[in-house]
Amino acid sequence: MSFSATEAAFEGFRVVRRHPAAALFWGVAYLAMFLAMFGLGAGHWATFMASAESLQSGSGSPQAQLEGIGEAYAAMFGGIAWIIPVGLILSAVLSAAVARSVLRPDQTRWGYLRLGMDEVRVLIVTLIVSLGLGLASGIAMTVVTALAASGQPILALAGLLAGLAAIGGVIWLAVRLSLAVPITVDTGKIAVMESFKATKGRFWPLLGMAILAFVMFMVVSILGGIISAAVNLAGGGIEGLARFSGQSSVEILAQAWLPILLWSVVNAFLSALQIAVVYAPFSAAWLGIRGR
Repeated sequence: MSFSATEAAFEGFRVVRRHPAAALFWGVAYLAMFLAMFGLGAGHWATFMASAESLQSGSGSPQAQLEGIGEAYAAMFGGIAWIIPVGLILSAVLSAAVARSVLRPDQTRWGYLRLGMDEVRVLIVTLIVSLGLGLASGIAMTVVTALAASGQPILALAGLLAGLAAIGGVIWLAVRLSLAVPITVDTGKIAVMESFKATKGRFWPLLGMAILAFVMFMVVSILGGIISAAVNLAGGGIEGLARFSGQSSVEILAQAWLPILLWSVVNAFLSALQIAVVYAPFSAAWLGIRGR
């Protein structure tokens, strides 16, 4: 079986058009996480924004400023470290929901959202794929950096060529693993190697589809950014949290609940549309490959 890359690339928009309530459920899931993030960590966000503002307006080398921002990030996420596991679980739940909306379109209950073994398997597959790509990228960058830092022109040239080859290798690996989540949801088993089998001989169509989906993602992001900017202008924006640095989350929420709520609502439903646009094409591709 085969699939149409151009047709599959627009599957996210078709999912939202067919089942707008599903996108609403996905947006509510994101909204709950954003509100919890600010509700429990508004003080950390305010401190981080104040640190970032002071670094941007202060003197010092760019490296020192980057290090300062890095320290501010570390301090912020140290206070809301729970967001990492919660974000991973939410990502698995939503990834499975998007795949289910394409592969099992009749299971519309709760906007395709579930919390079961499908989601556990998707979480495991996502971690395997992410670790694999991260490891491959790390090894490649280590080799390239070592060659580039040698000081010898021939090795520096080799480093440049190795860098280009590494980028190509990571892209190749990402495409070959791109169907792991939809196959996992479809078959009910962890399907990493099955993705390699399914994508064999289909690298270029899948890459073209991914590029088209990314372009659609950027279009949605730009339009969403325009809307977000207008909303922030009307509500004050969360950038203003910097002036509340040093206050407790309760004190901040009492004074800045409106911009936080507006930011959370806009970005929650924008994220829901983005996840559909990015993830649904791969499920559509698998549906075409396996046969309907």
